[in-house]
Amino acid sequence: MGGWRQEAMITARGLFRRPRLALGVALTLGVGIGATTTIYSVVDGVLFRPLDYEEPGRLVALGATFPGREWEDESEQLQHLAGMSLANLDDFQERSHTLERLAAIERTSVLIPDQGDGPELVSAAEVGSEFFTILGVRPALGRTFLPEEESSAVQNVVLLSHAAWQQRFGADPGILGRTLDRFGGALTVVGVLPEGFQPPETFFNEAPQFWLPLRRDHPRYAERGRRTLVVIGRLRTGANVPAARAEARAVAAALAQEFPASNVYPDGSHLGIGVNTLLGQTVGRSASILRLFLGAAALLLALSSLNAATLLLARALERMRELDIRMALGSGRAQLMRLLVGEAGLLALLGGALGVASAYAGVAVFVRYAPPSIPRLHEIGVDGRVLAIALLTSVGAGLVAGVLPAARLTARLPFRAGVLHARGRPKGAARLRSLLVGSQMAVAMVLVSSASLLFASLVHLHSTDPGFDAEGLTTLRVPLKRPGAPELEPWQDWDRLLAELAGVPSITAVAGVTDPPFRTPSWAPRVLLPGDAEDTQREGIAGYAVTPGYFATLRTEVLEGRVFTDGDGPDAARVAVVNDAFVQTQLGGRVALGTPIRLVDGDQDVTAHIVGVVANIVQARTDEGALPALYVPHRQSEWTFMEALVRSDAAPEVVRTGLREAARRFNPVLPPNPIQTMDDRMAATRIAPRFHAVIIGGFAVVATLLAALGLYGALAHAVGERRQELGVRVALGASRATVVRLVFRGGLTIAAGGLLCGFVATLPAHRVLRAFLFGVRPADPLVLATTGGVLLLASLVACWLPARNATTVDPAEVLRES
Repeated sequence: MGGWRQEAMITARGLFRRPRLALGVALTLGVGIGATTTIYSVVDGVLFRPLDYEEPGRLVALGATFPGREWEDESEQLQHLAGMSLANLDDFQERSHTLERLAAIERTSVLIPDQGDGPELVSAAEVGSEFFTILGVRPALGRTFLPEEESSAVQNVVLLSHAAWQQRFGADPGILGRTLDRFGGALTVVGVLPEGFQPPETFFNEAPQFWLPLRRDHPRYAERGRRTLVVIGRLRTGANVPAARAEARAVAAALAQEFPASNVYPDGSHLGIGVNTLLGQTVGRSASILRLFLGAAALLLALSSLNAATLLLARALERMRELDIRMALGSGRAQLMRLLVGEAGLLALLGGALGVASAYAGVAVFVRYAPPSIPRLHEIGVDGRVLAIALLTSVGAGLVAGVLPAARLTARLPFRAGVLHARGRPKGAARLRSLLVGSQMAVAMVLVSSASLLFASLVHLHSTDPGFDAEGLTTLRVPLKRPGAPELEPWQDWDRLLAELAGVPSITAVAGVTDPPFRTPSWAPRVLLPGDAEDTQREGIAGYAVTPGYFATLRTEVLEGRVFTDGDGPDAARVAVVNDAFVQTQLGGRVALGTPIRLVDGDQDVTAHIVGVVANIVQARTDEGALPALYVPHRQSEWTFMEALVRSDAAPEVVRTGLREAARRFNPVLPPNPIQTMDDRMAATRIAPRFHAVIIGGFAVVATLLAALGLYGALAHAVGERRQELGVRVALGASRATVVRLVFRGGLTIAAGGLLCGFVATLPAHRVLRAFLFGVRPADPLVLATTGGVLLLASLVACWLPARNATTVDPAEVLRES
């Protein structure tokens, strides 16, 4: 038979003679390999690739942990980290033996005076002098910060990002020592950061343009209870995260004993200190959805391999006489398997090339449309590591597609006399074909049902009432602090701003709130109800300060009592409004009106009486549900910031222009934050669920097509094999309907068996989806029934054409051929 080269040439010539089969197998494998390569590129860039810093495995993030909320995701071993106070951080650093360096970080902004286009608020960060040393970052020009520059007694210095240096200063090489004007004092440039430097995403939503030293002696850091700092650290050589966590627990317990006023709650529990790897903190909970994507891609690859195996089995069955001749001439089982597997391998490599080519486009599309919750998108790409995985995947897919039919068909050895005249199929070939097709249906069932659950969840997400009318609502945040303006009470600033906004043409209603819907509330008040002990902790209550017109502007239903009026001023009796969730969870459904509520917050301890109950309003995300909420009048609070909400029937562009002008009149120095419609704010929280559903849904559509094509191909080949039998049946009087039923029964039996196995497999698979579902159970019977119905319909369509062909068999012609 010759050597490997001759066999390769024979294989290539055979495939060239059957181009449609070769193209079908290559495309089928290319789909699976392309999907797997695309998703692996993403997972590799986000989860597996080390961060682009010096010795990234030793970098950690630190923060405070709250009692009962120590873990963000315990299955991922990811602790929930909140801000730390500078005093607690300094004490921890003095006592730590596992961390060699620590640096505090606080996001801020720099206000640049008017240079023709009005004042500009530029993103900035204040960091400890060790920050850049910890990351191993060396400036392109100049130096980083010195320890003594953390004191306010030293001149103000600044580091520029490379982008700011180029865009704002034309990459001036003489920038060092230059003084920059800003409100609050001039800044002296001491360095420019390197071009490729990207600050850790977990700490910064956008890369700061200006970097300032953290002023440790600033009055805002004097209070130990002021927890606003995020912290980065580097482990000592030989230390690990479990050791650092154990040390952090011990230090936190000691600090609770030494400084109970700031670290201990009334019930005796205390703040903790948590530690995560910097990579884990950066990736966060997106790791679970990426693993889900990778698992779905792997299932699609398995399905495409099974589909290719079905096609190659049909091809091999057509070559049985050729294989018989090869056996008669002395070929052994190993040689025949090598021939068949080599053919599959060659097609798999061709499919791998197609898959890699599609992966480049797939990665670009993924990065373009991925939600902001997935980090490190700029690091995702198809590189040598990914290409190596693609090659291994292609080889594996080729082995699966080639070995299964080859092993079955070559099991007839040793050669038997008379085999050249044999016309029957090898024993077990039909069972193998049914197993391959049924397995494809089972895999398709898992993917399609998973996609159905995610889409059902998305429908529930969109159809859930947020508790207000979003149409025509626009939000904006205008800084209340106005340099040079007279000092007023915070609520007076609220009123003046709203009066300015109300004067904008087309505005029909205005209101103010500390945090609007679809934003995480910044106030979690400690609430004591009648009969509560002093150390009672009621968790998960959202607090808001609102203006009298807030609920009317939102068009939120008032269920009982009244809402706030202009009479609820600073000298009036303290009042509060609660939502229905508060009544159900905190009051047990009892009558709420008139109930006194103690609000304990630091030195404040006031009692307010409930005067109204309103419908639930979504706080941060629809899929998180509505927390119990408590509202107080803005004139009875001390909040110094506000978000304005306006309602208008005019076009959003017109409203934005009017609001921007009104905000500039109120505060000509500090510009407003981006102005958003409430519809846009709501849509932003649904980007991730929609993206998840689309990705899995795309895999499900391809899986359905492949499974249906696999069933069609198997039945078409079976009808061809049984052509003589069908002709005899027709000659003996079988009707067309009988022949059709025969084909449909065979195809649907295979499909039903695969769907049943797939249904069993969905039960553990859907438990993985639990964290991504809203309003639908993992084993929802309606979703499973719908999925089964869709795949059964696809199976009926796949059976129809072979059944129709079976009825065209001419019995006379068949009998002449026999």
